[in-house]
Amino acid sequence: MKDGRRIARNAALMLLKQAIMAVLGVVFVGYLARKVGVAAWGEFQASLATAGMVTLVAGVGVRGYLAREVAVRPELGPRHLGAALAIRGVTGTLVLGATAAVALATRSGLGAQLVVLAAASQLATLLYSTMWLSFEAHERFQYILYAELGARLFVIALAAALLALGFGVVAAATAFLLGNVLELGITYHYLRARLYRPELSTPPAELWEITKRSLPIGALGVLASALLQTDRVMLRALCDEEAVGVYSAAWVLSENFRMLPDVLLGAAFAAGMRLYAQDGEAFGRLYSGCMLVAALVGLPVAAGLFLLAPDVIRLVYGTAADYAPAADVLRILACSVPVMFAFQVVTLPLLAAKREVAMVKLLALTLVANVALNLLLLPRYRALGAAGATLATSAGSLLASWIMTARWARFVAPGRVLAILAATALMGVAAYVARALAGMWASIAVGVAVYVVLLVALRAVSFRELRALLARRVRASPAAAT
Repeated sequence: MKDGRRIARNAALMLLKQAIMAVLGVVFVGYLARKVGVAAWGEFQASLATAGMVTLVAGVGVRGYLAREVAVRPELGPRHLGAALAIRGVTGTLVLGATAAVALATRSGLGAQLVVLAAASQLATLLYSTMWLSFEAHERFQYILYAELGARLFVIALAAALLALGFGVVAAATAFLLGNVLELGITYHYLRARLYRPELSTPPAELWEITKRSLPIGALGVLASALLQTDRVMLRALCDEEAVGVYSAAWVLSENFRMLPDVLLGAAFAAGMRLYAQDGEAFGRLYSGCMLVAALVGLPVAAGLFLLAPDVIRLVYGTAADYAPAADVLRILACSVPVMFAFQVVTLPLLAAKREVAMVKLLALTLVANVALNLLLLPRYRALGAAGATLATSAGSLLASWIMTARWARFVAPGRVLAILAATALMGVAAYVARALAGMWASIAVGVAVYVVLLVALRAVSFRELRALLARRVRASPAAAT
């Protein structure tokens, strides 16, 4: 019960953060993309993807490995955080500095400037996200919310002002850099004020041992991040910046929803590690609750985005024809939202059991398949091909991971999953009719109302469980994250 209430509170905080970030991000992204044009927007996104790809080798796995250790032994927090900052700070500076130097030596103009700014911005992100391991391990998620919100508001205000004054995408990228530096400062402030100061006392030999022990879990992070960045990097290499711009217009929107699974896993991570080691039945109930929440949220989000994709693209990016093809891309990417939700849940027992090597093999095969599909599809289908490759490989990795964790599937109530599927299908019909009669906003209102009513009518959830969710409590129920 105590773990359930804590998970519900943490999940609520992280969902609130994601909701606020999503609204602010979508509004700003639409303004930025329209202001700079599809080609410059694509070049900006390609620079971010490049910096993200090279950062994958910075302190591989140290953050995830030490977060798990601190979750089990909180007293190690200051020392382990200091070790993580030392390893990731040094390696991040080296690889990102080399990336900036190569960009300046081999490219010129806008592309080189954006890569340099993206590399500096990514270094700040690397450092503050490392500090997050302490907030996550000690379940103080509210401080992540405060830091993210403050920095995001700063970026939006500064970048919007610069764009309104006639400055271009380079000025916007500079605003992103300054916002990440600000978030680093805010995060460090809360870390020292509310938890502890990192201890930079770990000797080099021990740092090397930590790095080696973290390699398996680090390989997971590398592969997972590579899967997120590969499409845009390959589109830039095989097509052009306009294809990247079209794909990114849809990808940025779907990514706000695809990050919800990370919120769910992050909220349940610490409790899951403890319960797996101490109480298998309780862990099974946690697994069941997370899977049902994945279905409750992921399925209607996918259905709604698929139905309203053209309206969403017009709302965010305007009526310019340059971004119109992104609607079909968004429909394909929307289908991957529930897939990623379920994938994050089925990996929870694998992480708890420390089966990182098996997960590395799975994600490595997924990445190879993704690259192969992109090579096959991008020359002809461009952005649509990239979206199709993402959906196909995501579904394949989910199926394989589900087989690997089949013994935990017995905790999931199949009747409730089927009820959620039925509620989603009927919601889609009602939303489709409402859209045809009265437009997008009516469709959303009708869809939400019909879905909630159907969830209760079909006994996917009960009134008692809805009241518990609204009160941020978790009851002892298979449908709650206990």
